Amino acid sequence: MVVIVYLTKDEFLDLGFDEVEDFDKLEKRAEIAINLFLNGFYDFVDFEKEIEHRKKAVKLATAFQVAYLDVSGIMTADDKQSLSSVSLGRTSVSYQNSAHSDLESARYNLSLDALNALRSAGFGYKGVSYDR
Repeated sequence: MVVIVYLTKDEFLDLGFDEVEDFDKLEKRAEIAINLFLNGFYDFVDFEKEIEHRKKAVKLATAFQVAYLDVSGIMTADDKQSLSSVSLGRTSVSYQNSAHSDLESARYNLSLDALNALRSAGFGYKGVSYDR
């Protein structure tokens, strides 16, 4: 697996996210989840030469993922699957008994915002092309 730094701390802050402790660790975890969702796409495509709107989507998804990891403390998909609920202040999130328990966000431990950012650039499309 090729290690690509999608987002710097300065870019994270420039996107309007709050400062997080241990940014480097969280950013690496975020990249792992995104790379798994992308099936190692950037192992074969040079990220720096990628179309600008796709680069921006990956950077934004990484930022959302870093913020999500920082707030939730859920670092792996296994953690997310094994937890029945998480309480953050007055907010409680239940992952069990959900009608959408097989969501890709849970499968890859992606925040919904990160998943939406990636999908907005065409990642994760699962259509079938019928060429006649």
